[in-house]
Amino acid sequence: MPNRLINETSPYLLQHAHNPVNWYPYGEEAFADARRSNRPLLISIGYSACHWCHVMEHESFSKPEIAEVMNRLFVCVKVDREERPDVDLLYMNAVQLLHNSGGWPLNCFALPDGSPFWGGTYFRPAQWTELLTQISDLYQKNHDELKVQASRLMEGISGQNLVEAPSNLSGIDRAFLDETYEQLSLRFDDVNGGMTGAPKFPMPGVWQFVLDYYDLSRRKEALAHVLKTLKAMASGGIYDQIGGGFARYSTDAHWKVPHFEKMLYDNAQLISLYAKACRVSGSEELSDIIRQTFTFAERELASPEGAFYAALDADSEGEEGRYYVWTRDEIMKILPEYGELLSEYWGIDREGRWENGRNILLRPLTDEVFASRQHLSAEELKQLVRMASAQMLKERGERVRPGLDDKILTSWNSLMIKAYTDAYRVTLHQPWLDAALKAARFTADEMIQQDGSLLRTWKNGNARIAGVLNDYAYLAEAYITLYQACFDEEWLHRAKRLTDTMLRAFGNEGSPFFWFSAENDGSGPEIMRVIETTDGVEPSGNAVMSKVLLYLGHYFSDNAYISRAESMVRRMQARILAYPQAYACWASSAMLLASGIRTLVITGPEAFEYARSLFPKLNANVLIAAANALSALPVFENRANEDKTMIYQCIGTVCQAPVSNPEQLEF
Repeated sequence: MPNRLINETSPYLLQHAHNPVNWYPYGEEAFADARRSNRPLLISIGYSACHWCHVMEHESFSKPEIAEVMNRLFVCVKVDREERPDVDLLYMNAVQLLHNSGGWPLNCFALPDGSPFWGGTYFRPAQWTELLTQISDLYQKNHDELKVQASRLMEGISGQNLVEAPSNLSGIDRAFLDETYEQLSLRFDDVNGGMTGAPKFPMPGVWQFVLDYYDLSRRKEALAHVLKTLKAMASGGIYDQIGGGFARYSTDAHWKVPHFEKMLYDNAQLISLYAKACRVSGSEELSDIIRQTFTFAERELASPEGAFYAALDADSEGEEGRYYVWTRDEIMKILPEYGELLSEYWGIDREGRWENGRNILLRPLTDEVFASRQHLSAEELKQLVRMASAQMLKERGERVRPGLDDKILTSWNSLMIKAYTDAYRVTLHQPWLDAALKAARFTADEMIQQDGSLLRTWKNGNARIAGVLNDYAYLAEAYITLYQACFDEEWLHRAKRLTDTMLRAFGNEGSPFFWFSAENDGSGPEIMRVIETTDGVEPSGNAVMSKVLLYLGHYFSDNAYISRAESMVRRMQARILAYPQAYACWASSAMLLASGIRTLVITGPEAFEYARSLFPKLNANVLIAAANALSALPVFENRANEDKTMIYQCIGTVCQAPVSNPEQLEF
């Protein structure tokens, strides 16, 4: 018989709906049962593409004898971390305080009111069964001690919310950015690209900052390391060589062996990063990666509504990566004429060798070097690889496919809207702007409620679950970016309405920072509100909001927005400098303060054409506004011109004399 998860829409929760564990979804019903029965809560958190989540589900949660112990001793709650990042954040903070590390599956034990007192990640079946008994005994015999432990953990989590104003209010200037970059560069991997060590995560926010810093400093070594990193990733096993798209991370230091799940948020951010690097370098290779990654997303993750699904699983046929790996015999069968050549190109049975005679496709040599060694022209090799990839992709399509997590998340779709827009601004490829607009209209129509609040997840025609800070911040930034590509002012107004709603619902009295979740509305268990400032694989919502407030402050001439953003960034100075890898998005915001935001305001009949001609030259600190008719947007005040196209350029409130030709601007 199915458990209560059968009524959920999350693919991850539905994966557990037929477990013998009496799972509850996260909600008041579970907490009420814990209070009534005086049993601790077991809160188990994961996501559908997580390999070790599948392992623990198969080894423990599917076993009746283990489920019997869980059901008897605990009230068991299953959480999809992607649906409820606020719940995940609370319990992950607890486990990290306990062990100084964390991961998924996350298994946390809590008092009936939800206060965590102990937790961990993956456990083998024998460990798990023994742990369940020990925790239950402690709860029955040492209840007061566990309450003290829970109280200390909650105090520790609450203490993380404090970001004190620095005693030394030194300015954020070029010297601060130089020092931040130097600190970050100490961990650059000069051999493999990226940061030193393993596992290797792409960390697009880090390289976005380095590119921003290059825009400011013109230090060639900064750009060189980003390009080395991007080309190394695209040549490694972390990148799908025949189908496009990036896996979540590499388990080794060489970008070779990925955790094979593919997440929308990674691919969206990486497209934006590759687009930025492409603008700076003009590299055709990077442009190809952008195109191939969009092709992957449109083939595997696109919904009929124009939005994008969350993720592809790592596993198929019960084996991680089975869908993506190849033997030499398979390649020779598909490509009898060119199999030997392409096996060498993809490192088969050499650099690509993995497990059970199978290979991870990668490119040990650059295309230039390989083509030269094989006496091929660059175009001949490109056409050959394109033909072979299409045939292998068709053959791969006949295999058992990895599971698809087909929920649509506001925050991740916002990153994808921005990715399409960023790529359009580099290439002027109109279908990419059209895709961004279609996805943006979906969010506006389906995810924003009548009262202006935002919902987080959508599936089967229904949006649900209150949005968290990241949903508001990412979507506002996506709308602002979209305005800067199409100049439809409605997107700026939508961004401002979202921001004003967020200020009311997430504002933190006495602090410029925002809570990760809105105040509890009484529809579910009370959850401790947390302020999250760390940039991880997704940027901190607070860091993104600092940019949103700066941008909107300039477009709408709102000094309160600008002042709040500046206060947020200044309070983060010490953390940025001490741990730039963990505060890279903040470092990009600091760069905006150090360099000053430059606003280009273009008015007149050729405003849009002039604006598009400037796209390739626009650095991170340049905001652009364009109108070919009268506009009430404050940034156009006293600058409207319907007869002649004029370009006004300002830093803050200081403006230069307008010019009538884009060629007259200096960058």
